Amino acid sequence: MKKIIMLLISSIFLFTSCNEELITIVDEYNSPYDIKAIASNNAIYISFWSSVIASDFAGFNLYVSQANTFTQPDDAIKSTSNTFPTILGSNHTRTNFVIEVPTTKMAFANGTLYYVSVTAYGTNNLVDKKYIETKITPDSIIPVIPRNEGDGNGNSLTANGQNLGTINNGKITCNANWKVQYFGAQNSINNVVVLTNYNDNSFDNDAIYSINGLYIFKNGNSLAKIWIKKDGSYRWAYQQNASQWWGI
Repeated sequence: MKKIIMLLISSIFLFTSCNEELITIVDEYNSPYDIKAIASNNAIYISFWSSVIASDFAGFNLYVSQANTFTQPDDAIKSTSNTFPTILGSNHTRTNFVIEVPTTKMAFANGTLYYVSVTAYGTNNLVDKKYIETKITPDSIIPVIPRNEGDGNGNSLTANGQNLGTINNGKITCNANWKVQYFGAQNSINNVVVLTNYNDNSFDNDAIYSINGLYIFKNGNSLAKIWIKKDGSYRWAYQQNASQWWGI
């Protein structure tokens, strides 16, 4: 009988311990990943993937600064209600987000280097801080330089007044000191953001002409990007000095 009582007491203790452990478990969120900063005209967008299934997940904090360090969560951009997170929402499947970084913290000037990051954020009364937030790591802090952009027409390719080249007989031929890389057919001018091959040897004097073709031109530290929307119509972007980022 004594053995049965001891076994019962042990079982109760184990059951109680398990219950207590379950009560104090705090969810950990998966960090946003594949983060990209997309430059625009006096604007910045941040693209990332995320999937958080925790019930206390509330949304995402966005960070922006001219310095490449952040204090969490104090440096996050507050929401329109002056609270965290910056962007409300929850997702329980793998989702790609493209969000314009609000200018409530600072205005964005073309040609100026900024750093951006994103975290998953939620409230939880079981932790001392009363909130949960994924960590910002050095590789999740992304540089970006806003740049001019616009639309062009005709067979002469220009970007911000710069004569890049001409379209003739199914070919794009560069002008003066400009050279070009062809990135194939794309559905957006922003499908290629950062150059991995930015040495002069990676650029050519000409390229095949293609509808929906995306082209990046280089002249010293200057970059220009052309996306052919249709015959005689294109979208352009121009970065006067991309040496701090090599993106456009």
